[in-house]
Amino acid sequence: MPYLLLYVLVALGLMVVVDLVYAAARWAVSGRAPFPFRTLAARIDAWRDARKPVPEPVPPVLLGLELRRLGDEVRRIAESDLPAKAVRITACTAAYDDTLLRACRSIGVEAPEGPVPLGATRRFEAESALVAAGFEW
Repeated sequence: MPYLLLYVLVALGLMVVVDLVYAAARWAVSGRAPFPFRTLAARIDAWRDARKPVPEPVPPVLLGLELRRLGDEVRRIAESDLPAKAVRITACTAAYDDTLLRACRSIGVEAPEGPVPLGATRRFEAESALVAAGFEW
């Protein structure tokens, strides 16, 4: 009888160990922590975030240069006969809008909220606010 109890405990222990090894392997492959490792993953993420250096803000002058470059790129793509023209214009417009919002935030102008690419109205409002604040690009 004691050997049967010992056998059951060892079998259960092996099942738990195999399950934990499987969960750890799944975490290593997928990047998503399963149940037993969620608190450990949260602590690792917090430690990793604490070690990251704080990025320096981009000067508004460089943002203006980037806005000019991206605006020229949108016009160049619109006038070309490149394949996947709509996808290229959408990607370039999204980059322009993201830089536009960063320029608004960098000089303290109220920026419209929401995902990029912005709609034509929200883009015009952001550009108008930048021009009214004296920002040139």
